[in-house]
Amino acid sequence: MEILQNFTLAKAKKELSPHIKHLPQIKGAINRAVQNVIKDIDSMLLKCEGVTTKEHLKSPRKYEALEFVLSYLVQEGYAQFRQEHISKKSGISKPLINDVIGLLMDLKVCHQIKVRRYGKIAPSVYVLTLHNNYLKIVEYFKEKWAFVIDIYSTFTEFLSKKIKTKHSTSEDQQNDNKVSNTCNGINFFTPEELEEDKEPKQVIDRVKDLTDFLSEDQQKAYFHIMGQHITNLSEKDAFAIANRLPIHIDSVKRRLFEDCVRKYKDIQAEKSNVAHFMTTFEKEIEFYIQRKEEKAREEEMSKFRPRVPFYNWLES
Repeated sequence: MEILQNFTLAKAKKELSPHIKHLPQIKGAINRAVQNVIKDIDSMLLKCEGVTTKEHLKSPRKYEALEFVLSYLVQEGYAQFRQEHISKKSGISKPLINDVIGLLMDLKVCHQIKVRRYGKIAPSVYVLTLHNNYLKIVEYFKEKWAFVIDIYSTFTEFLSKKIKTKHSTSEDQQNDNKVSNTCNGINFFTPEELEEDKEPKQVIDRVKDLTDFLSEDQQKAYFHIMGQHITNLSEKDAFAIANRLPIHIDSVKRRLFEDCVRKYKDIQAEKSNVAHFMTTFEKEIEFYIQRKEEKAREEEMSKFRPRVPFYNWLES
């Protein structure tokens, strides 16, 4: 597992917190958000095991531990803590805390990022997949800490389901009082933050397109482009580019793709379109293959290069 070096929560709060969503400061908001996540976990466990979260955990104390851990994560979508701290604060044993964290990770509802600060083990960072801030958190760690978090398919699957559910029930919810939030981002994982305006049909259709036409690697590429907020590549461009990428993207092509996306921030608008991007990406791949072949030839030639001894006859 890759280690995050010298991460500090204070710096993350300063840089990231102003740009992400927060739960409203009202009584019961955290508990409602926790229960909302547990409802999603219920649907996952019912599908794969035929049991609810409570039935899977088999212990009221374990369920309480799950609620306590999630209460840290739902507030901003990420948190840094030691299991010992959670155990001491909640009065729940550390093994139970470890069990529920393991469950969240097994279900791909949570990422654990191990941290070292100045060579010493520091508290791990945990990122909640089923949260409005998920994509922004992923991009923040990539841009500011050069740490790549693979986007779980859990996120896209539940995002698609929630958009469809909201669309089908939107007429019944027109008169609901919603707490507004001025931060930008998606609004599907914490109902308390939903605004009154309806999501356009295009958004619903697009999420269906993502699941129907793009592979998991292509979806990650799409979300990567969207997370960069590139003004000269539209959402339609992002989908078209992702759709033209290989179904399976290895680590080399992923790095070359991300390099191309990074370069596009500085390209003039008239030059920025899908065809131009794909041409640039394909040239990068060709250049990489060419360099790799040249290096292989050089190494092969060095094996057969004759070693002629040199004698200085003048000194003999």
